[in-house]
Amino acid sequence: AMNPAEIITAFYAAGAGGDLDAITKMFAEDAVWDNRIDDDPMGGLYEGREQICSGLLEPLFEFLPGGINTDIERVLEVGESVVCLNSGSGITVEGARFEKRYAHIFDCIDGRIVRVTEFRA
Repeated sequence: AMNPAEIITAFYAAGAGGDLDAITKMFAEDAVWDNRIDDDPMGGLYEGREQICSGLLEPLFEFLPGGINTDIERVLEVGESVVCLNSGSGITVEGARFEKRYAHIFDCIDGRIVRVTEFRA
Protein backbone atom coordinates (compact mmCIF):
# COMPACT_ATOMS: atom_id res chain seq x y z
CA ALA A 1 0.00 0.00 0.00
CA MET A 2 1.09 3.57 -0.64
CA ASN A 3 2.14 5.70 2.30
CA PRO A 4 -0.04 8.73 3.15
CA ALA A 5 2.16 11.26 1.28
CA GLU A 6 2.06 9.07 -1.86
CA ILE A 7 -1.73 8.75 -1.60
CA ILE A 8 -2.14 12.53 -1.39
CA THR A 9 0.23 13.10 -4.33
CA ALA A 10 -1.85 10.66 -6.39
CA PHE A 11 -5.06 12.33 -5.17
CA TYR A 12 -4.01 15.77 -6.42
CA ALA A 13 -2.68 14.32 -9.70
CA ALA A 14 -6.03 12.61 -10.34
CA GLY A 15 -7.79 15.89 -9.54
CA ALA A 16 -5.70 17.70 -12.13
CA GLY A 17 -6.81 15.14 -14.69
CA GLY A 18 -10.45 15.28 -13.60
CA ASP A 19 -10.23 11.52 -12.91
CA LEU A 20 -13.21 11.01 -10.63
CA ASP A 21 -12.95 7.20 -10.69
CA ALA A 22 -9.34 7.22 -9.52
CA ILE A 23 -10.12 9.69 -6.74
CA THR A 24 -13.19 7.74 -5.58
CA LYS A 25 -11.14 4.56 -5.22
CA MET A 26 -8.73 6.33 -2.86
CA PHE A 27 -11.44 6.72 -0.21
CA ALA A 28 -12.46 4.11 2.34
CA GLU A 29 -16.17 3.15 2.17
CA ASP A 30 -16.88 5.00 5.43
CA ALA A 31 -14.66 8.02 4.72
CA VAL A 32 -15.70 11.51 5.83
CA TRP A 33 -15.01 14.86 4.12
CA ASP A 34 -15.61 17.86 6.37
CA ASN A 35 -15.49 21.25 4.68
CA ARG A 36 -18.07 23.18 6.65
CA ILE A 37 -17.00 26.54 5.23
CA ASP A 38 -19.68 29.24 5.50
CA ASP A 39 -19.33 30.86 2.08
CA ASP A 40 -18.73 27.67 0.09
CA PRO A 41 -21.78 26.38 -1.81
CA MET A 42 -20.23 22.88 -1.74
CA GLY A 43 -19.35 23.17 1.94
CA GLY A 44 -20.71 20.57 4.32
CA LEU A 45 -20.13 17.27 6.04
CA TYR A 46 -20.04 14.36 3.58
CA GLU A 47 -20.22 10.93 5.19
CA GLY A 48 -19.31 7.82 3.21
CA ARG A 49 -17.52 7.41 -0.12
CA GLU A 50 -20.76 7.56 -2.13
CA GLN A 51 -21.83 10.86 -0.55
CA ILE A 52 -18.34 12.34 -1.01
CA CYS A 53 -18.52 11.38 -4.68
CA SER A 54 -22.09 12.40 -5.49
CA GLY A 55 -22.36 15.40 -3.15
CA LEU A 56 -18.95 16.99 -3.54
CA LEU A 57 -16.65 15.55 -6.20
CA GLU A 58 -19.14 15.16 -9.07
CA PRO A 59 -20.47 18.74 -8.65
CA LEU A 60 -16.88 20.02 -8.34
CA PHE A 61 -15.84 18.42 -11.64
CA GLU A 62 -19.02 19.67 -13.32
CA PHE A 63 -18.05 23.18 -12.15
CA LEU A 64 -14.38 22.65 -13.18
CA PRO A 65 -14.66 20.32 -16.19
CA GLY A 66 -10.91 20.48 -16.91
CA GLY A 67 -10.06 19.37 -13.38
CA ILE A 68 -8.47 21.26 -10.53
CA ASN A 69 -4.74 21.96 -10.59
CA THR A 70 -3.09 21.93 -7.19
CA ASP A 71 0.04 23.89 -6.37
CA ILE A 72 1.38 22.34 -3.16
CA GLU A 73 3.10 24.86 -0.91
CA ARG A 74 3.82 22.72 2.13
CA VAL A 75 3.27 19.15 3.29
CA LEU A 76 3.56 17.91 6.86
CA GLU A 77 3.34 14.15 7.38
CA VAL A 78 2.63 12.93 10.89
CA GLY A 79 2.07 9.19 11.22
CA GLU A 80 -0.96 8.29 9.09
CA SER A 81 -1.94 11.94 8.59
CA VAL A 82 -0.85 14.52 6.03
CA VAL A 83 -1.42 18.26 6.28
CA CYS A 84 -1.17 20.04 2.95
CA LEU A 85 -1.23 23.79 2.34
CA ASN A 86 -2.07 24.35 -1.31
CA SER A 87 -3.69 26.48 -3.97
CA GLY A 88 -6.30 24.98 -6.27
CA SER A 89 -7.03 26.50 -9.65
CA GLY A 90 -8.94 25.79 -12.81
CA ILE A 91 -11.36 27.14 -15.38
CA THR A 92 -15.06 27.05 -14.52
CA VAL A 93 -17.75 25.73 -16.83
CA GLU A 94 -18.54 29.42 -17.64
CA GLY A 95 -14.90 30.03 -18.63
CA ALA A 96 -13.95 32.05 -15.54
CA ARG A 97 -10.72 31.57 -13.59
CA PHE A 98 -11.08 29.71 -10.28
CA GLU A 99 -8.41 29.98 -7.60
CA LYS A 100 -8.57 29.31 -3.89
CA ARG A 101 -6.05 28.55 -1.16
CA TYR A 102 -6.67 25.55 1.09
CA ALA A 103 -5.33 23.61 4.01
CA HIS A 104 -6.29 19.94 3.86
CA ILE A 105 -5.76 17.40 6.63
CA PHE A 106 -5.87 13.86 5.26
CA ASP A 107 -6.14 10.88 7.61
CA CYS A 108 -5.23 7.56 6.00
CA ILE A 109 -5.56 3.94 7.09
CA ASP A 110 -4.38 0.89 5.12
CA GLY A 111 -3.62 2.89 1.97
CA ARG A 112 -6.99 4.68 1.82
CA ILE A 113 -8.21 8.13 2.80
CA VAL A 114 -10.57 7.87 5.78
CA ARG A 115 -11.05 11.57 6.53
CA VAL A 116 -10.41 14.92 4.90
CA THR A 117 -10.79 18.10 6.91
CA GLU A 118 -10.65 21.14 4.65
CA PHE A 119 -10.02 24.75 5.61
CA ARG A 120 -9.76 27.89 3.50
CA ALA A 121 -6.32 29.39 3.94
